[in-house]
Amino acid sequence: MKNKRAFLPILSALLILCLAAAGCSESGRFGSFSAATLDGGKFTGKDIEKKDLTIINFWGTFCPPCIAEMPDLAAFEKALPDNVQLITVCVDAQGNEETAKELVSYAGYEGVTLTSGDEAFNKMLEVAQAVPVTIFVGPDGEQIGEEILGMQPDLESAYLSAVNSALKELGKAEISLEK
Repeated sequence: MKNKRAFLPILSALLILCLAAAGCSESGRFGSFSAATLDGGKFTGKDIEKKDLTIINFWGTFCPPCIAEMPDLAAFEKALPDNVQLITVCVDAQGNEETAKELVSYAGYEGVTLTSGDEAFNKMLEVAQAVPVTIFVGPDGEQIGEEILGMQPDLESAYLSAVNSALKELGKAEISLEK
């Protein structure tokens, strides 16, 4: 019994070291995934690392509020500076690719839309308990700040405020939108 008690602190220390090492070597929740894009390309967590901030909007082809806000998202995306990107994730794109393409085209959205991916991408979809929902992710793949759930009456102001809050949290300069 005495030998078992002596072994417990060593085992605990080893467990803590293993967990710390794993935490240091992994990128955040949104940092290690691979996904197909609506235009036939590929997008990964490495693409998130390249920007100070990534805005991820989850939407569905079945969702009238999602479709209604898409033109505003398109305009917002086009006005962003190079250090911030907005991507969308169509939660029901598989089997609905043509509908999704028509909707983003109608809205004038020219950015990246993710459609399907690996297991890490599928775990990422757990964020979308309801759509539309938008999250903000730093270059380390960690979510920053609160998500924006549902359509915003003034999307530009709500998103710009959230973006600047996230950038401030990251120690980065605030942005203004190009006009």
